[in-house]
Amino acid sequence: MMNPGEQAVLKSETQPNCPARASAALPVFESIMTGFLNQLETLDKKVSKKLRQSILAQVSLRLSSLKERQRLNAWISGSAERLEIDIRVSDMQNCIHHAYHYACDNFGPIEADELMANAVKQTESMAIALDFPPRELL
Repeated sequence: MMNPGEQAVLKSETQPNCPARASAALPVFESIMTGFLNQLETLDKKVSKKLRQSILAQVSLRLSSLKERQRLNAWISGSAERLEIDIRVSDMQNCIHHAYHYACDNFGPIEADELMANAVKQTESMAIALDFPPRELL
């Protein structure tokens, strides 16, 4: 039988949008999106730029402060290495889904699958994947 502290930790880890879960997911999200966007950049800089703008517009709507929007803009444009905002796991999932569909529309589903698979595989090989399984964001 678990003690109340263990039950609270287990419950927080299974809650889809709990802060502890989002904190563990954020570096995984950053890795998947960076890998995906960098691959798109090599295929077509114009499409990559439009996708980055689209992601910025989509996620900015959910951010409460100007500072968080500025941090998102810095990360999505590549001028900041880390994404230092509070974002829910469901918003990370929606963002990845949006990016994947955008790539499907521009390059077709086979190419989009390959790009996403490469980004996920790269992330799965990193230590951060031990804290949060990358495939949970798909």
